[in-house]
Amino acid sequence: MVQLRGKLIKRDHIVALALLFNTFTWYFFGRTMVTKIGYAFSESSFEHLCLELTYPASIIVSGIIGSIFLTKINKIRFFYAWLLFGVTTSISLAIPVGSSLSATLTLTCLLGSSVGLGMPSCLSYFKESTLIENRGKVGGVILFATILGASFIFVSTSALDLISSVVILSLWRAWSLPFLFIASKRGIQSLPDAKKVSSLISVLHNRTFYLYFAAWLLFAFVDSFETVVLALTVGEYRFFITVEQAFASLSAIIAGLLSDWIGRKRVIIFGFVSLGIAYATIGLLPQTWISWLFYFIIDGIALGLLWTLFMVVLWGDISTNGSEKFYAIGETPFFLTEIFYLLLAPYLTLIPERSSFSLAALFLFLAVLPLMYASETLPEKKIRERELKDYIEKAKEVKDKFT
Repeated sequence: MVQLRGKLIKRDHIVALALLFNTFTWYFFGRTMVTKIGYAFSESSFEHLCLELTYPASIIVSGIIGSIFLTKINKIRFFYAWLLFGVTTSISLAIPVGSSLSATLTLTCLLGSSVGLGMPSCLSYFKESTLIENRGKVGGVILFATILGASFIFVSTSALDLISSVVILSLWRAWSLPFLFIASKRGIQSLPDAKKVSSLISVLHNRTFYLYFAAWLLFAFVDSFETVVLALTVGEYRFFITVEQAFASLSAIIAGLLSDWIGRKRVIIFGFVSLGIAYATIGLLPQTWISWLFYFIIDGIALGLLWTLFMVVLWGDISTNGSEKFYAIGETPFFLTEIFYLLLAPYLTLIPERSSFSLAALFLFLAVLPLMYASETLPEKKIRERELKDYIEKAKEVKDKFT
């Protein structure tokens, strides 16, 4: 019986990995498509701003709606419908809409909804198919693959026309469909007890949740306005962004391993503190090239750490039963980053460079404060078990050495 259950978990584990990797990369692919379907509007126009805002906003709204109304249905059927909805939406982007803002907004909203509607259920499925002591390393692998995959997609599709991009987008969403055939029906179709499923109000009243969420929201705010400042002030921005992405992908794996070993809270605090030091460095030495390289390396490491834990791991740890609502609300700062960026961009150009870095360091310091009062989400028992296992293995090595 135990062996059978282990096989089911491994099968669901593979399915969850495939679905999450496909969905995360498809989100980044969708961002490039919004610009292509809105080709009739200039980047500085109000219409283009509406399109850019609609995409993340529709993901947030559809995710919350999906977490409320779509948690009590057969999951395997829902995942089929969700993926097919994504394929259909991708194909619909080829419809010529010209300069019609309403039609372009509708397509953008459909694209965002096809991402957000099932993301909380997909993340909840990931949580159910992985053990809590392994969730960090698995989440790190997913984010590692996502960052590299998103970079590859951007480079390979940026020069393609709309029709070619639509074909690739549709095929990319469709390749995850066959994985549902190997999902264990017993695991994926299990329905949560309606009496135990968390409501949105209970999620917001969860002390551990809102302490971590407050820190995550402050980070999203800092990341959004600093992106504007850096894009305007850094001369070799594209080179530094490449360096940042490389370190972000590597640190995602390291973050996963460390969070399963020493706990989530310590890793998150390290990410915030290191990022604050990086901002302080470029605030003091903005004219030095090496200080900018140091900043983007640390920023990449911090992004990998925080994305892994806040996007995939943390909300599943906090939730008990029916984690969809925890993920739906907990994911919002990631998408709010883009909204903050678009709304604040015209005003942030008025803030002096050094002042913006000082503000960033201040906000990051404030973000650490709620973390000081938050509890560790990885059970203490699991941490002690790993320490004991490591001690036993070292003791065996010493024994073998002298026998």
